[in-house]
Amino acid sequence: MTLSNRDIFDEIECGGLIFDPMIELNQVSTSSVDLRLANIFTIPDPHPPGTSLVIDPVRISPEDVFNQYAEEEVVPDGEKFKLEPGAFVLGYTLERVGLSNYLAARVEGRSSMARFGVSIHQTAPTVHANFKGQLRLEISNTGPYTVLLEPGSPFCQLIIERLSSPALITGESQWQDQSGAARTPQRP
Repeated sequence: MTLSNRDIFDEIECGGLIFDPMIELNQVSTSSVDLRLANIFTIPDPHPPGTSLVIDPVRISPEDVFNQYAEEEVVPDGEKFKLEPGAFVLGYTLERVGLSNYLAARVEGRSSMARFGVSIHQTAPTVHANFKGQLRLEISNTGPYTVLLEPGSPFCQLIIERLSSPALITGESQWQDQSGAARTPQRP
């Protein structure tokens, strides 16, 4: 069952749902929470002309690939990241999210970004119960325009769902406690 804004505020108050930094009242809609964009981006390195890079996901993790074949860019305060048409980058939410063992969530894009051709995640919207950390976003621009991404601005939505029963702890997610190296301050 998707939580309403009333349920979201109740879960924040009792500690079942944690945001750091704490979200503002205007970030909560009737059934979702707007999360803001952090200021760190992971940009895959293009391979040299005439060569190709073949990735075998069974043998190498995404983090290993990006540690070897990508660079990180930290966008200074007051500046914006240019997302060119056809580009793919990884970003983070500004907020760290903490879910209890009876809550799960989905990260969804915002229609204002989708209408420019910006996708927030590829195929992995699920945030599992007990997750704690910044959310890593797979950002693509399939539109015809260069889109300026402003750190600190509302960028995606988190839809929180109550599980039918608390989840059994079977081991931590490989992405538990993930974090970008930099986070931009809150916007005024």
